[in-house]
Amino acid sequence: MSDQRMNPAAEPRMSAAEMRAAFFRTFPGVAPAIILSAIDQTIVATALPAIAGALGAVESLSWVVVSYLISATIAAPVFGRLGDVFGRRNLLLVALGLAGLGAAISATAPAFGVLILGRLIQGFAGGGMATLAMALIGEAVPPRERGRFQTWIVASFTTASCLGPITGGYVTEHFGWRAVFWVLIPWIALAVPLALRIPARPGARSAGFRFDLPGVLLFAGFVGPALLALSQVQKLSLAALPAAVGLALLAALALLLLLRQERRAR
Repeated sequence: MSDQRMNPAAEPRMSAAEMRAAFFRTFPGVAPAIILSAIDQTIVATALPAIAGALGAVESLSWVVVSYLISATIAAPVFGRLGDVFGRRNLLLVALGLAGLGAAISATAPAFGVLILGRLIQGFAGGGMATLAMALIGEAVPPRERGRFQTWIVASFTTASCLGPITGGYVTEHFGWRAVFWVLIPWIALAVPLALRIPARPGARSAGFRFDLPGVLLFAGFVGPALLALSQVQKLSLAALPAAVGLALLAALALLLLLRQERRAR
């Protein structure tokens, strides 16, 4: 006997009315979060010269972008797993809260190191929001209908990514570089009540729940050095080659250990 849950062809198609209901129930709640995760990543691009002039650390300026990418990449499996257990809407609200915290830290940073801390928090929140947005769409509609929603998600992310540098340039020129972080706070305040409108679904909690912390740490040990190695290679300098090779070897070692850890976890 075939299992209809495993056979997308056996699943009934949603009617037009059901599709509209699913759209207005889910998309307005996840769209502000996905837009925030995109614009948060790119809005600083045109503010980098002003940041360098205010905080110095010109040689380390790429960390403003790289730290976000590293943290966002690490956040994806973390929020994915925790969302399965504690509920994806709940974790989306947590991610929005972290985004606000990171933006406030970045906006008030008195030194370059504090700014990087804020960007790490922003990246972790952004990676979580992007992951949870897709997962929440998956909760709302059957697999064969998800493509329609995911198209809207991709369009929102792409548009916001393109608008980020333009917005950042205008805001920096007229209000200063710290304003590129402050302008995110009202958007987060708008996103929270919209996210609360998403129907809450309980997570699959169980007494046997285990969070694979060693796996997450090894994943971070792979992603961080790998991205940093790429940033060193982009300098196109022989002086940066030893650092790039060392980081690449460290990433390779972490990847091997991660694969071993995942086999054990199974």
